[in-house]
Amino acid sequence: MGSPVAVDTARESNAADSLPRVLALDAARGIAVLGMFAVHVGPSRQSPGAAWLTVFEGRSAALFAVLAGVSLALLSGGAQPATGLAARRALVRIAARAVLVALLGLALAQLHSGIGIALILAYYGLFFLLALPALWLSARGLALLAAIWAIAGPIESFSLRSQLEQNAFGGEPDFGMFTSWTGAKQAFQMLVLTGTYPALTWMPFIFAGMALGRCGIRSLRPLPVIGVGGALALLGYGGSWLVQHPFGGRAHLVELLAGSLSEAGLTDFEPGQIIDAPGYGVVSTASPWWLTVATPHSGTPFEVFGATGVAFLVIGVLLALIPRTGIALRPLIAAGSCALSLYILQVVAVTVLVPVPDREATALPGGMHAPGWELLALLAIGALVAATLWRLRFRRGPAEWLLHRVTRGLADRVR
Repeated sequence: MGSPVAVDTARESNAADSLPRVLALDAARGIAVLGMFAVHVGPSRQSPGAAWLTVFEGRSAALFAVLAGVSLALLSGGAQPATGLAARRALVRIAARAVLVALLGLALAQLHSGIGIALILAYYGLFFLLALPALWLSARGLALLAAIWAIAGPIESFSLRSQLEQNAFGGEPDFGMFTSWTGAKQAFQMLVLTGTYPALTWMPFIFAGMALGRCGIRSLRPLPVIGVGGALALLGYGGSWLVQHPFGGRAHLVELLAGSLSEAGLTDFEPGQIIDAPGYGVVSTASPWWLTVATPHSGTPFEVFGATGVAFLVIGVLLALIPRTGIALRPLIAAGSCALSLYILQVVAVTVLVPVPDREATALPGGMHAPGWELLALLAIGALVAATLWRLRFRRGPAEWLLHRVTRGLADRVR
């Protein structure tokens, strides 16, 4: 699942007219936080009344990534890319955050629970580093880069993974992998190509967010953002449906899977269920037709365009709502401004509350020690209340404050 990490946004700006837009970005991040909880600890999608939670799968993580891209652009100058000393300071701050966030992700990966949470923080460190050369591009250049990468990245990933001897996918690196050259090579391959959030297919989310942020915080208007989001969502999900159904892509995949399942004796599995299931970062290389699906975490061009469009839609709608309903959405805004702290607390809480498989409490289906409505309500309501109370006294969440102080201190040394 996605991460709340973002660099300092235009919250540092004193311009009063930009405040509602900053709050809209925080509110969008708050929605991503709640979506993250729903994906990680929500009830099974087969449970009564839980099917709608599938709307968060893949899209919450993409929303986090797009918002991180927005923040990268705002920190590096907003509408006009920074130059001179300001540019060097921004470079140092973002690079430092990349390293710190990656280390934090590796540390959290040492925690284990009965729920397999896909941690993205180590991937985010690489995303930030890869974004550094693009910090000086215009909004149009970043949008073009995002579009080209959204198409070429998944295709190149498919081609490269087709040549691997062991084409496993999914997973997150941890500290243990860096104790040997073989492990380090595996971790690098995971971060770039085969992991749950591989850079080769996830960088378009960052670049798309950077393009939006490069428009400038004062220039963001709801209707254009909503319009672009709707077009991208239609291109992604509508395009996938078109290729899958009228053009026969799904029929090819059903035939391929039916033969494989029959050979393996797995007659209880339906090909359609496998095609529609969320992925683990990339698709199978058994057939190029897999690149036509748009399921969550499939990492195909259609999924990248569709999920980016949904992220833009959420941001655009909140840009329209915040000036009118800011007070009502204050808990959501507070949660978004403390998203990294809540992310860390979530991982720790799940480690404590959800037993590992060999502990007795895991045999209690539906209880507090298992994914379900109770655990989801505990985390969601607790996060909203805690973040709201914290923001009454402090400007940033505790993790956000520490990250800000350390990287700001490093940037202050730049002359």
